[in-house]
Amino acid sequence: MALSRDVMIEILAEADPVGLIATGAPRDEYAREADAILELTGVPTLTEITGIFGVSFGDPGACQRETARWIVDEMVDRGADFSA
Repeated sequence: MALSRDVMIEILAEADPVGLIATGAPRDEYAREADAILELTGVPTLTEITGIFGVSFGDPGACQRETARWIVDEMVDRGADFSA
């Protein structure tokens, strides 16, 4: 089963790597990053995820590796199928 866009957006809202949700941004604030992650093939690497946030926010440290690891773990827990 593929992970839906809505579920991916919710995972990123919960992770809130840049702290935007905590400051009142809408829960879909990371929709662009969710789309980029869903376009990756295979199991996303921590470098791919941190890179997506680094490019989006112009800061290579925008998403910490621990947060990226949590995101991948949540993707698996919520039914991501990386075999495609």
